[in-house]
Amino acid sequence: MMKQMKTLVLAVAVSVGATQFATAYSEREGLDIYQRGHYLEAIEYWKKAAAAGDSGSAYRLSEEYFDAKIVKRDMKAAFKYLQQAAKGDDARAITDLASLYDYGTGVKKDRKKAATLYLRAANMGMPAAMFNVAAMLETGDGIAVDKIEAYKFYLLSRDQGFAPFANKALEEMAANMSIEQIVKAEDLADNFVPGGY
Repeated sequence: MMKQMKTLVLAVAVSVGATQFATAYSEREGLDIYQRGHYLEAIEYWKKAAAAGDSGSAYRLSEEYFDAKIVKRDMKAAFKYLQQAAKGDDARAITDLASLYDYGTGVKKDRKKAATLYLRAANMGMPAAMFNVAAMLETGDGIAVDKIEAYKFYLLSRDQGFAPFANKALEEMAANMSIEQIVKAEDLADNFVPGGY
């Protein structure tokens, strides 16, 4: 009986230990550490998490190396982590990467690549990307002109926090669109479901 209990206790201990090792790193855990004021520990945690494939942690690291509040600015590291997060479909990272190409910050300016990335993030539901791709779709800057899609994305960005800017753009666009085009754009916006690209 005692031998069976020891075996059971050992099996439970091994099971608990295996569960602890199986726990994946996450952006959220690193953020908890960061919010408690342990900034460098959080950054080290995010590095381990990013190395284990966590896109959110890679995004946080890109912010840290770009903003340089805790660590020294390192554009090469920021770009590396931003690319990793974007490849992992982190919509925030895709939007930020688009901005780098849009303005030529640390990379060669490439409006076509920026538009492609903004559109990808917009289709994932990112408000800033929605507004930016709408502006590009309206003017044909980096992407083919598509007034209906532009109007749709302005509507969506307006409803998610870009109201002052989007309202102005919508007003200006409406003056040069037919009722049918506006209705189609509104219908597309009403039926929009974020979900990738």
